Amino acid sequence: PLVGWNGSGGAEETALRPVRINVPGPGALTFMPVELMARLGMDRTLGVELLIRYFPSAIQGMDDMLDGNAEFAAAAFTVVPKMRAKGHEVVAIAPIGGKTPPYAVVVHHSLRGQVRSLADLKGRSIGVSVGITEAKTYLQTVAELLLMSHGVQPGQVRWVGTAQNIDSQVGALAGQVVDAVFCEEPFPGALVRRKLGFVLMNLGDAELAALIPGVRHLRAAITTTDNLIRRDPELAQRMVEMLRRTLLWMHKSTPEAIIARLDIADAQERRDRIAALARSPSMFSPDARFSRDQLEATRVFLRVGGDAGAADFALEKVVNDTWAGSRR
Repeated sequence: PLVGWNGSGGAEETALRPVRINVPGPGALTFMPVELMARLGMDRTLGVELLIRYFPSAIQGMDDMLDGNAEFAAAAFTVVPKMRAKGHEVVAIAPIGGKTPPYAVVVHHSLRGQVRSLADLKGRSIGVSVGITEAKTYLQTVAELLLMSHGVQPGQVRWVGTAQNIDSQVGALAGQVVDAVFCEEPFPGALVRRKLGFVLMNLGDAELAALIPGVRHLRAAITTTDNLIRRDPELAQRMVEMLRRTLLWMHKSTPEAIIARLDIADAQERRDRIAALARSPSMFSPDARFSRDQLEATRVFLRVGGDAGAADFALEKVVNDTWAGSRR
């Protein structure tokens, strides 16, 4: 049983244990359930205080976790087998992502009329979240696969690192550091509203998404280390339970009610996020359980993305579903 947790949601201990989690952002919609855990008080009901630490990319957050500076990291699931293949003892303990891929390519407004398709990006610069030398980020992998589906090889564009937050995306386009950015909701809508660019493509389009093999892969998950699970399995259980309760609450709530909990001061930013949630109603896991179909789609995605070594991951090495459970 969980110490300090009576099973009905009440904390029996008065002292809250601080727990650190690294998250890409701030403001990346994919990882919003983590932000909501604390906003909803899910952490306190389980006797912990969740401390969120933001990083430009998931890989940097995972590296920091491996250095011992955080107990958990929210990250692209595809990075887990990549890190595992390089000898890092990282494991996913609960899925965040659902089915809808909320990605878009936003092109600088000055190129309207010149860039009409993804093929027209050949020879141009694209901003995307980048990782470290030994591991390509998830978003760059998706962007490369998308370009290849339109005849543009990864080496035929210039990749420019941008962080997974709106300030970085705005700076890259406004300063004309890049010709386009590949980003996730809610950033595409915010960039268009600021008149910095136009949406060239959106993977919310089922026909376009179908061009990427394994597109229904698992997008994001909460990760930790083998060492933490050995040392403190109860803490891993609490983290999974926090996510499960948060996701259940989200699926019973309207986009307006969800965004209201984030206390966003800017009214237009609130509207951007509400609209983004409304466009992607199934982007989050319904129950915090792993889907075996999604995991198999992830193998396909990694293989076509050129990560054959990572695609051959042993499931029991990259996923620990002791607390989250699994389904088809």
